[in-house]
Amino acid sequence: MEENATNGIKTVLLIEDDPVLIKMYSTKLEASGYKVISALNGEDGLATAESAKADLLILDLMMPKMSGLDVLEKLRKSEKFNQKTPVLILTNLTEKPEQERAKSLGANDFLIKADLVPSEIVEAIKKYI
Repeated sequence: MEENATNGIKTVLLIEDDPVLIKMYSTKLEASGYKVISALNGEDGLATAESAKADLLILDLMMPKMSGLDVLEKLRKSEKFNQKTPVLILTNLTEKPEQERAKSLGANDFLIKADLVPSEIVEAIKKYI
């Protein structure tokens, strides 16, 4: 994958509606050497994903304005989004239908927030970028 013009620093787009979680994950990711862009709802996340050159997308499922699954579905049909960009679902939804739909839409991984600490999220990201 192409490195961004920011001296080889990889960019992670975090689409999450909880400002506390955005702050926590952003702090950990930045301390781990990543640049973080964030969006607080599905609509803003979709627009940001289509315009920003992120190396990886972290996507919550339960969000206002547009669900994460709807964002992912629209991104997979979008010519403005690099289809090779890895997408990690980060949610507290544990139901199989959501997991199966996310995988069918091309999510690379399905992570449960309650089961992971931020350092484990960083380790998951390292598998993809």
